[in-house]
Amino acid sequence: MSLDRRFFLKTLGVSGSVLSGITNDHILRIRDSHGSIDWAEVRALFPISQWEKIHFNSGSAGVMPTPVQEHLFDLIRHMNGVAPYEAWSQWQKIRKSNISRLAAMIQADPEELTIVRNTTEALNMIIYGLPLTPDDEIIYSNNIYPFAKNAWDNRAVRESFKSKEVSYTLPMSDDEIVSVYRQAITPATKYIHITHMTHREGHIMPIGQIADLAAEHNIELIIDGAHAIGQIDVSVAHEAICYYASSLHKWLNAPHGSGLLYVQKDKIKTLQNHPSSYPQMQSSIDKYEHIGTRAFHQEIGISAALDFHEDIGFTNKKARLQELKHYWTNQMKDIPGVTFHTDLSDDKSCAITTLSLDSMSGHVLAKRLDQEYDIHAKVVGSTWGQGIRISVNIFTSFAELDRLAQALTALATE
Repeated sequence: MSLDRRFFLKTLGVSGSVLSGITNDHILRIRDSHGSIDWAEVRALFPISQWEKIHFNSGSAGVMPTPVQEHLFDLIRHMNGVAPYEAWSQWQKIRKSNISRLAAMIQADPEELTIVRNTTEALNMIIYGLPLTPDDEIIYSNNIYPFAKNAWDNRAVRESFKSKEVSYTLPMSDDEIVSVYRQAITPATKYIHITHMTHREGHIMPIGQIADLAAEHNIELIIDGAHAIGQIDVSVAHEAICYYASSLHKWLNAPHGSGLLYVQKDKIKTLQNHPSSYPQMQSSIDKYEHIGTRAFHQEIGISAALDFHEDIGFTNKKARLQELKHYWTNQMKDIPGVTFHTDLSDDKSCAITTLSLDSMSGHVLAKRLDQEYDIHAKVVGSTWGQGIRISVNIFTSFAELDRLAQALTALATE
C-alpha cells in the first residue's frame, strides 16, 4: 500500500498491509475551512451520486461511500492473499471493537450483541429461539415487516401458540398507538413484536411508552430496528426491551450483509442455541457466530463505516436528513391530489416519507417517475392504499429534490 493510502486510525493487526479507517484526505474533504460539514464533498464520496437515475430508495438498501468501499476492497484482497482463517484470526480485535462501538450506539453491553447479516436473520434467531407454550400469546401489528410475519406464521404451523395481529393506520399519535396495544394485551401475552421505524411510512414508534406498557404486564419486547441505526437515536436501556434487530447496510452505510442482534443478557440463555453451536454456549451471545465460513471481511469492514459515521457526526447527519425531508415536502404540501402518509414532525419521521396521488396507483407513479424523470422510488402499500416511499440520504442534493417535487407536481396536476 502506498504512503498516500495510509489511514489515521488503529491497525487491523495485519503486519501493516491492511489498516482500518478512512484516509486523511477523505476527512479533510468533508469539512470546509470553518470545520463545518461540506455536504457537496460528502455527496462526491458516494459513487451512486453519478448514477443516471436519482436514487430515493435507501430504505431498501444503503450504499457505501468510497472510503468504506476502498477499505472493504483492501480487506477482500488481504483475506484472499493469506489463509482466510488466518485473516479472521488476525481481525478478532477489530471485530470486538466493532461490537463495542455498536453497543455504545444503542446503550448496550457488548456481551449482549453480535454481528449478523441483516435484520431478517436476527429476527429469525429471536423468533425461532423463543420459548413458547400453547398458552402463550404474541402480538404484532399490520405494520410488521412481511418476512418477520412469515417467520411467526411458519413457526405457528409447526407449534401451537396464540398470535394476535392488531391493525391501525399510520400516522397516529403516540397515545393512540399505545392504546391499541394496551387494549390487545391479555394475561396470556408474553411477547410484543414491534417495528421501531415502520418500513412503509417511516413512522417512528413510541418505543419508550410501549416498553413502559410492556413492563407493567411483564411482557418482553422484540423490536425490528431495520431502519433505525444510523438514522435515529436508539437505546435498548429499558427492562422490557429484550431483543433488538437491525441492519447496518441501510443507514450506517456499512457493507451489504451486515446487521446486529441484541439480546438482553439475562435472556440469552432462554433463547434456543443456534443449531450448529456448542451446548455449553447456551448463556453466551457468541452461540450465534457458529455459522461456518462467511464473508469475514464484511464484518470487519463495519469499522470504516463507523469511522465515516463518526467523522460526519450523528447530530449533523440527523439534522441534514431532516433538512432534506422538509425541503422537498414543503414544496408538495399544498398540491391538490397529493396525500402524505407520514407524519413530517421531526420526532415522528426522519429520512423516509411516503405519499400517494389520487390520480394513479403507486405502481404507475413509480413507473412514470422512473421512465419519464429517471427517479428511482419504492412502491409501498398499507391500509391507506398504495403509494411510493421516498428516502433521502446524506448524498441527496437540493437540485435532485427540486426535480422530484417538480415531477410529482406535474404528475399530480396533469
